[in-house]
Amino acid sequence: MNRRGLLFRWILFFGLAAQASLCCAEPLPRTVLALYDGKSVAEPGLSVVHRLAEMPLNHLGLVVRYHDINEPLPPPQSMPDLRGVLVWDALNMEDPLPFIRWAGEVLDAGKRLIVVGGFGEQDPAGASYSRREEAIRHFWEKLGLRGADEWVPFTYRSKVVFRDPRLVDFEREIDGVLPAYERLTVMEGEGYSCLKIRQGGDPATDADLVVITRKGGWVASGYAYFDNEATDTLQWYLNPFEFFRRTLATDDLPKPDTTTLAGRRIFFSHIDGDGWNNFTEIYPYRNKGVLSAEIVKREIIEAYPDLPVTVAPIAGDLDPAWHGSPKSLQVAREIFSLPQVEAGSHTYSHPYDWRFFANADPDKERPFLKLYAKPWDGSGGRSMFVKTGITAEKDDYNDYYDKTGYVTPRAYAVRPFSLELEIEGAVDFINALLPPEKRVVVYQWSGDTNPFPAAIEATRKLGLYNINGGDTRLDRKYPSYAWVSPLGRWVGGQLQIYASNSNENIYTDQWSEQFFGYRHLIRTLKNTETPIRIKPIGVYYHMYSGEKLASLNAVRANLDYARSQPIIPLATSHYAAIAEGFFSTRIEKEAERKWRIENRGALQTVRFDRSVYSAVDFANSQGVVGQYHYQGSLYVTLDKSVPTAIVALREYADSTSEPSSAIPYLVTSSWQIWGVKRGTDSFSFNTQGFGEGRMVWKVPHAGRYRLRISHEGGEAEYRVVDVDNKKELRFVLPVEGHPRMVQVRIDYRQETV
Repeated sequence: MNRRGLLFRWILFFGLAAQASLCCAEPLPRTVLALYDGKSVAEPGLSVVHRLAEMPLNHLGLVVRYHDINEPLPPPQSMPDLRGVLVWDALNMEDPLPFIRWAGEVLDAGKRLIVVGGFGEQDPAGASYSRREEAIRHFWEKLGLRGADEWVPFTYRSKVVFRDPRLVDFEREIDGVLPAYERLTVMEGEGYSCLKIRQGGDPATDADLVVITRKGGWVASGYAYFDNEATDTLQWYLNPFEFFRRTLATDDLPKPDTTTLAGRRIFFSHIDGDGWNNFTEIYPYRNKGVLSAEIVKREIIEAYPDLPVTVAPIAGDLDPAWHGSPKSLQVAREIFSLPQVEAGSHTYSHPYDWRFFANADPDKERPFLKLYAKPWDGSGGRSMFVKTGITAEKDDYNDYYDKTGYVTPRAYAVRPFSLELEIEGAVDFINALLPPEKRVVVYQWSGDTNPFPAAIEATRKLGLYNINGGDTRLDRKYPSYAWVSPLGRWVGGQLQIYASNSNENIYTDQWSEQFFGYRHLIRTLKNTETPIRIKPIGVYYHMYSGEKLASLNAVRANLDYARSQPIIPLATSHYAAIAEGFFSTRIEKEAERKWRIENRGALQTVRFDRSVYSAVDFANSQGVVGQYHYQGSLYVTLDKSVPTAIVALREYADSTSEPSSAIPYLVTSSWQIWGVKRGTDSFSFNTQGFGEGRMVWKVPHAGRYRLRISHEGGEAEYRVVDVDNKKELRFVLPVEGHPRMVQVRIDYRQETV
């Protein structure tokens, strides 16, 4: 065989092998298994990982699953999507040998392992002690660390001799009296020390307390974050974004992004029905029997028709057999008739303490019955417990308030608790008030917002999205990313989506003081946008904000701020669907700098961090609408009409503007874009949104572009737009009064303007 024939066979072999690898490609692993100690933490949602670490991990595109370290550990081969394991202060066990063997299998399988804390101390007496210590020493060595068999309880002689400012001193500097520590050092060639401590100036006493190794990382207990419960202070020592990026090697992973759509920051808003029937105190409406819900309708919802809002009444506040009235029903019908309003449900009886009803027993609630408000008697007015149900003296409810913060387990008890009534019954009641084209699509959790699995499952069976909980704040009172919640929580195999920001109840101490406090939300909105965008804009409040002028003005201030920003307004159900898509997205690597994105649901943005000099290679991509550079990241907009998207990247030298392309692509839009079709001298797309549709497209050349805008069920509109040498086609689609779909066709030829 000649050399040419041999070369052909090798090319054919490698080509077929490449095709085989692509057709059987495994998804890039996105799951982090978080091990927690179920003996000290009642549920994963209360763990440090969920409270502090899960949000940065979500930002890096990772999904966190929880497992009690006291239960049998899953074999690594049973978790094909596993990227790494995070063990946080959960190794203080009597017999660590089973875990150590399992962790060895995890590392041997090529998965990352991150340990925060250590194994604790044990009495050296007994034959098992030496076996335990030998196993622990072997464990640390496998991770890339060498133990000195020394615990340093008194640190007055210990000083920091090296710190990497990229990894530590993130929100709070490590100084003063240092926490006690176990003396471990990184092995040569195995990793990198980010924090080195020395005793009395003797290098022989060095300890590495924050370490990144080839196989993961380690942080000594007490050196990840600062916590002072007395002052409610919680701040990171560690930079969690950078630490997890390095230890879990996430640079190869496109990040499914829930903050951005069409190159703009997502905005959504939802209202819980609490206080619907409260009489307003606002002049000139006070003393005239005007409900808070009426004020919110007139002064907020109708005044901001360009900002969609989901309104979720408490069915018990509307039902005349409970605490409703003809007037409260009429206000509901008027609100739901507005085109920018999406229908939600905020339960029937407004449970405060969801766990109380996990195993519903009418006798369990009997001691509280005397404390509940009586059903509506025709007088109207205030019937809802406004401040967490407090209507009685402490002696009347024993220690229930001390344990939960609630006087009664729910707001109303006209009928015994029924999960069917609470979920399906409430939805059916509200559906009966809606215009024919609308249905309830979102269930907004009440009270402690900690529903039990059966409750979440009941909403799923009805085809509803669910939201609430999280209580994100990042401001002067809570100056730390530690107070920024993850996307949601898994409980009993069910997914609860968190609201992206706290509501006004949090800012007003349970609606008892500082009724202007909700205007401080703006600080959180700014801080979660800069220096990195980690949350969308969520304006979430209650109907009782229509009761006082200060609270009403606070809501206005937040909405005005949102209007001033480059946002894309979405319905709450749309945001919840995007958040769910984060968890389902599957990403496969097809080739170098080329990925296949599947199973993403409503999520239509993938983010590439550290990509100032990267751009989309449109010629080799599929289902890509556009791209936008922001904060050093590349945001890629996908087409929801293309279930499987392929994103290919190329080098891009000029970071001062979006790159030129022979193919027109979207830069930013305040409306959704999909169904993009590109021809040799034209392109078209579908679009829909709220308010004015402001768009920027990068087009192949300067010249004159002709637009044909076809409104759903209406006449076509024609325009001519001239494009200069920046090659940016900018135009605004008018408000239609309803988020109807619009089709746009743009024709272009090389013409001189």
